[in-house]
Amino acid sequence: MAEVGGRPVRRAGRGPVRSAEGRPGGRPVRRWLTCAWRVGLVAALAASVAGCVGMPDSGSPGTFSATPQDTTQAGEFIGAIPAGPEPKWTPVEIVQGFLNASESYPLYKDTARQYLTGAAARAWNPGWSVTVVNQVNFPRRADIGPGSRQATVDVTGTVRASFNGTGQYVGAQPSSGGTQPGRGGTQPGRGGTQQAYQPFKLVRVDGQWRITNPPNFRLLNQSDFSDVYRPQDLYFFDPTGQVLVPVSVFVPSGTLQTSLVNNLVQALLANPQTRWLESGTSSASPAITEFPSGIKANVVVDGPTATVNLTGAAANTDNAVLEQMSAQLVWTLTGQQPGPPNIQAVQLETNGKVWTPDTAPCPGTGQSLSPAQKLAMYSCKDPYPAATSSAFYYVGNGQAWSRCASESQVTAGSIGSLLPLFSKTSAAMLSPSCGSSVLAHTKLVVPAQPRGVPPLSMVAVSPDSNYAAGVTPGGQSVVVWAAGSASPSSTLAMPGVTAIGWDRRDYLWVIQNNTTTMVVVQGNNSSNHAMIQNSFEGKILGLSIAPDGVRVAAIVQTASGPQVQLAAINRGAGTPRAAFSPFTSTSIGPAVRLGPNVANPIALTWYDADDLLVLDGVGSKTTLWEVPVDGQPAAKSPGVLPGAVSITANSAQNALVVGLYGNQLEVSAGLEGPWQVLGNGGQNPAFPVPAYPSAAQS
Repeated sequence: MAEVGGRPVRRAGRGPVRSAEGRPGGRPVRRWLTCAWRVGLVAALAASVAGCVGMPDSGSPGTFSATPQDTTQAGEFIGAIPAGPEPKWTPVEIVQGFLNASESYPLYKDTARQYLTGAAARAWNPGWSVTVVNQVNFPRRADIGPGSRQATVDVTGTVRASFNGTGQYVGAQPSSGGTQPGRGGTQPGRGGTQQAYQPFKLVRVDGQWRITNPPNFRLLNQSDFSDVYRPQDLYFFDPTGQVLVPVSVFVPSGTLQTSLVNNLVQALLANPQTRWLESGTSSASPAITEFPSGIKANVVVDGPTATVNLTGAAANTDNAVLEQMSAQLVWTLTGQQPGPPNIQAVQLETNGKVWTPDTAPCPGTGQSLSPAQKLAMYSCKDPYPAATSSAFYYVGNGQAWSRCASESQVTAGSIGSLLPLFSKTSAAMLSPSCGSSVLAHTKLVVPAQPRGVPPLSMVAVSPDSNYAAGVTPGGQSVVVWAAGSASPSSTLAMPGVTAIGWDRRDYLWVIQNNTTTMVVVQGNNSSNHAMIQNSFEGKILGLSIAPDGVRVAAIVQTASGPQVQLAAINRGAGTPRAAFSPFTSTSIGPAVRLGPNVANPIALTWYDADDLLVLDGVGSKTTLWEVPVDGQPAAKSPGVLPGAVSITANSAQNALVVGLYGNQLEVSAGLEGPWQVLGNGGQNPAFPVPAYPSAAQS
C-alpha cells in the first residue's frame, strides 16, 4: 500500500490499494463476471472466451502482450486469440466473428477488419467507445435481400453502460428511459431500460459475406467487459479549484503505453465529457479542467517519468495555474491502481522549459520541490481524504449520542464507549474522545439528555465538527447547533424531512418531501435556506453528497420503482470562483442511473471516492451492495442484514454501521461481516464526511 504523508493513498477509481481479503487492508477487488480471466489464473479458462456470446471459434489461447518498452500494453491478460473469417460462414457467423475479434481492439484490429469491406475497414476506428449490454442477442438467420447479394443481421441487447470515445462514462440507462447521446440505434425499453439495436449490413465480396457498416463503438457483453476494458480515473477540479473530482474512464486492454498516456493527457485538456457532468457553459460546469483553452500537450515517457510539454500562448501562464494543471496530471498518471505501467512521476514543461513549483502545493507532506513531481506533493487534493476521527453519531430514544468505531476496534469485537452529544449544560460536544472501549454487545447505563435539547430522530455533524444538526420526531423541524453552544443557532420549521447531511463547506442538505432543500449555516447566529432545483425524476428517498462536494448520489422513487442515481451540483453560470454561494443559481444537474441490478434500494452512503454502499430489499431479505459510480454493475456482499434500514461509512480505517428496525445498530469491520449487535441500540447512524486538509479548504 502506497503512503502519502504517513497514511494510505486512495488510488483512482478503486479507492485505496487493498488486499483481496477485504477490509482489514482493504475491500476485495470488484470484477464483472468474465468468461476469460486475467494473468495469474488458470490459462485453460481462456479457451472459453469465444463461447461467451456464442461466437465462432477463435484461435488458441495466448497472453496478449508486446515486448518493447514503448509498445508495452497497459496490463497483460489471457484470452483466445481471434481468428479471421472462414469462406463459408453465414452473415450471422460473420457478425459474431467480427464482434468477437473487435473485443481485442486495438491489439487485433487487423483481424477484426478482415470481416469488413475494404472501405469499411479503412474507416473503422472505435477508439475507446463501448456499449455494454446484458448479453448480445443474434437472430437465428439473417434477412437476405433479393439475389442473395445483400443481408442484414439485427443485433440487440439491454444496455448496462455506455462509454464515449475517451472512455468516459456516459451512463447506464437514463432515469426516464431515454436514449443516450452518441449511441445511434438505442431506444427506450420497458421499465426505464434502454435497448441497443444495431443492424449490420453485409454484401458479398468475392463470394464471401463482409460487413459494410461496423459501428464506431464496440458492443460487449457485461460478462466480457472487464476482460477487455480496465478502469482508471481522470482528475478534474471542483468549481472552486480546491479539490479534485475523479471522472471514470475505461481503457481497452492492449492499448500501448504511449497511446494510453497520451490519450489520458489529451482528455484533461477539455472539461469532462460525461453526460451527468455536462452543463450549458464551461463556467458553470460542476467539474472543470485547469488547462487553458487552446493549449497543446506533447507527452514523452522515459522510464518511470512522464514528461508533458505544454505549447501555445496559453502555456505561458502563472505558477498558480501551472500547479493546478500539474495536480491533474500527477493524480491522473500516478494516482491509478492499476495505472499506466511504471509511471511514478510527472515532469511539466512549458514550451520546452522545465517547470518546478515555487512552494509546496500541499504543506506538511515533507516532499522536497523537484521537477519530477510525485503524488505525495498533491496529497491534499485527494478526492476522499482519510478520516480524522472514528466517531459516528446516532439517536436512541430521542437522545443524540456518539461512539467511536475504528476498524481495529470492531475487528477485536469492541467499540468506543457511549458518549452523549450534549453536555449537562446542553452544550454541543462535537469532538468526542475515542479513548475507552467496551465489548460491542455491552449494555451501558446512560445519562438522561438535558432538558434544553429537544427529542431528535436524526442527527448529523459537519466534517470540521463546527456544527451539529438534528431533526425533531416526525421530521417537523431542523435544529442547528454550533460547537460548544448551549442553544441552537437556528430552528427551521420544515415538515416532511426524510434525510439530512453536511457537505465539505458546512452547508446542510435537507431532503423534504419531494424536494431537495439546502440549509446554509453561515455563522453561530444566522441561517438561511434555499430550494435547490434538481433533475431527479421522483420522490427522493435518500441522498448522500461525496466528500468532493460535487457528486450527489440519491435513491429516487421513479415510475418503474426505486433507483440509485448519480448527479452533480452545478453552482450556476458566470459566478466568480471566490464568490461561490449556494444562492447563485445552484442546481443539481442531469442524473444517470447506477447499479441497475440493485432491485429495491432503500438506503445508501459513500464508501470511498468511487463507490457507494447500498442496502437493498426489505425486512428479513435486506442485503448490502457495493455500487461503483463508474458504470459497472453493483457487487453483492455475502449474507443478509435482516431488518437493516440505514447505513453509514466514511473511511477504510473505520467500521461500517447499519441501523435496523426496532432501534438496533450493528457494526462490521468490512463488507463481508461478521456483523455485531451493539448494546443500547439506536437508529440513523451517520459518520461525518471526511474533512479536507486546511490547504484544500475553500
